[in-house]
Amino acid sequence: MATYDPELSNSSDFPPGEGGSSPGKPRGCFFYGCVFSAAALGLLTLGLAIGAFLLYRATMQYFEMYTSSEPVEIPKANISDERRRDAVERFRAFREAVEAERPTGPLVLDGDDLNALIQESPKLKDHVYAEIDDDRIKAKVSLPLDELFETSLTRGRYLNGEADIHAEIDNGSLTLKLESVSVDGKPLPDEIRDMLDRPNIVLEFDKDLRDHPERHAFLRGIKEFEIDDGKIVITPRDFEEHRGGDHEDDD
Repeated sequence: MATYDPELSNSSDFPPGEGGSSPGKPRGCFFYGCVFSAAALGLLTLGLAIGAFLLYRATMQYFEMYTSSEPVEIPKANISDERRRDAVERFRAFREAVEAERPTGPLVLDGDDLNALIQESPKLKDHVYAEIDDDRIKAKVSLPLDELFETSLTRGRYLNGEADIHAEIDNGSLTLKLESVSVDGKPLPDEIRDMLDRPNIVLEFDKDLRDHPERHAFLRGIKEFEIDDGKIVITPRDFEEHRGGDHEDDD
């Protein structure tokens, strides 16, 4: 006759995988893929943080090497007050004629004229001195970088050096860029040069000039802007011809 043994009937005493218990479900590829992805993301985040820190340290070193905590005195145009007033008056008369679309001849400026106009800008007059070398504008600059970039790196720092200024007027759009910037005869590293690579960085120092309400009307009236043989020649559009074309279209 069969007897009942409670010890034999208790399946919980069997080790896993033996007797009546079912084996645990193995973890699949999805689980291990998530673990691997999380680990990879953590390593990537750490790598980016380390890279950003090293880039910041390198940029700090470049700023200390290529910028200064003090501005330098730059040359000033050695011209008489009469000559300065003449340059300013000629430019004013030319600008007003172009803005009003009145016929006028080309405006011709040499290096002294250009510096006389720079001196009329309160923001530029102590920071930029220009020379026209054949077909290029070369400048000595002492630029307060915190007026361009509000960061801890640029606060109280000045870029004191020399640069070529690329100037162009095309279809009513003005470009004034700093090119080939050097400090103590050494070209700027990419980290600083890229920060200065803006199409109108010179005008950003004088926001009143940049945002002047008549500036766009003046620029639209320029047909050609040339630098040649040490002079800047600004040629206006032929407004009479333009108006004649408009009348023909109306007919």
